[in-house]
Amino acid sequence: MVLIFTGKEQLDKDLNKKIPNSRVVYYPDYVLQEEKAETLIITVQPNKFNFKDFLFKVRKKNIQVILILENSKVKELKDALILGIYDIVFDPFTLDDICQKIEKPTQFSKISNFIEDIIELDTN
Repeated sequence: MVLIFTGKEQLDKDLNKKIPNSRVVYYPDYVLQEEKAETLIITVQPNKFNFKDFLFKVRKKNIQVILILENSKVKELKDALILGIYDIVFDPFTLDDICQKIEKPTQFSKISNFIEDIIELDTN
């Protein structure tokens, strides 16, 4: 099951229509209690809950996270990468961009440039 938790009403509805076996959720606790959750589509939702701690709990349950971010400069990108979240979609995006992440998760090599920038690896 794909859980949709973006906090953006129209986006939630559009994704729910497009993605089979999906459900819009409104509370972080529901995500953590749903036994059939395989994928979570989420945006940063400031001041609603501790985002980093929540993502850690989600990843601990081996749920794939598709994270929608405004751009590659937001601080949540670092937390996501450290938690092994590689399915990241930057605005502007299409519904198909998100659906593609469900069908074909991002490989580490495709996201490695962000990781190099964040943890300042010397890859030479």
